[in-house]
Amino acid sequence: MALNIALYGYDTDIGKLIIETLEEQDFSFANFFPLSPLTGEYDAVQIKRQNYFVEPISKFDFSKADIALFISTQDETSQWVKKAQESGCIVLDNSHLYSGDGHTLTLFPELNEFQIKEAVESRLVIPPLAPSLQLALPLSVLDDEFGVVKVTATSLESVSEQGRLGTETLAHETTLLLNGMSGEHDGFPAQLAFNLHTHVGNLSENNYTEHENTIRTEVQQVIGRFEGGIDVTTILVPIFYGHTQIVHVELDRVTSLEKIEQAFNDCEFVTLCEKDQVLTPVTDSINERSVLISRLRQDTQSGKSFSFVSLMDNSRRGEAISCVNIVKLLAKYMQK
Repeated sequence: MALNIALYGYDTDIGKLIIETLEEQDFSFANFFPLSPLTGEYDAVQIKRQNYFVEPISKFDFSKADIALFISTQDETSQWVKKAQESGCIVLDNSHLYSGDGHTLTLFPELNEFQIKEAVESRLVIPPLAPSLQLALPLSVLDDEFGVVKVTATSLESVSEQGRLGTETLAHETTLLLNGMSGEHDGFPAQLAFNLHTHVGNLSENNYTEHENTIRTEVQQVIGRFEGGIDVTTILVPIFYGHTQIVHVELDRVTSLEKIEQAFNDCEFVTLCEKDQVLTPVTDSINERSVLISRLRQDTQSGKSFSFVSLMDNSRRGEAISCVNIVKLLAKYMQK
């Protein structure tokens, strides 16, 4: 039996990519309900040449939907999530309202599919943050094969991690600066264009941000705690889409660079690139469906120390595809 799906935020950047992914993966559903915060909006969403008319969320009967995707702000999610749950609908929330709270199931479709029952029972599930997914996928390969003891990662994050506000602010500010006018970075502590920010979000007393703490928590929830810990630093860079991470790992046992390469080559979720290939977020990661691995190196003195650079399309691969893959897992479980 095909499921009924509601999508709140169909016209956001991620919402549009979710619709595109549903078509690309030829996902079958019984009915589709695009939801809007506005009333009297006469619009429709086309999927597989079928039009689905937009409905205001304030009047929507959530009992008509089996799964509701919230691609919205945290305020909007908090306003409607209980209503959807109480109507028997399973909420897939991408607003990050519950990220890192330690209570809500964070589902990495590739890594903890076995927890899907928990999502159905609680009627609430969230995808990981895009940087968490980008870090967890290659780390899971190394941990399964060799055991990971310690991780140090620097995440260079594009402004799309901050949603449409980030991309629109960067575009607007760049135009102003190129025309000799001062930039306008409303919603951000400093200029975005031609600049970088040494941290993403507010700093806590220990000088880590909530964003960094959430990444660390989500990675350890799905892989397990590392004996030597995991240290994450996030930096906001003036790029529209595509994240880059520099990762250093200490393994549990001595291995060779060739065996690490083979482990990455055997994984369907990551792509090990050619050694002499120069990668950039703009030319290589945008629209890419896997995590790209580059500059794989070994500290030959210890035999346990390795580092690499990874790139990922944070919007398409990190958010949209993750959301659709979770919907597919929910559909598979609920149709048993």
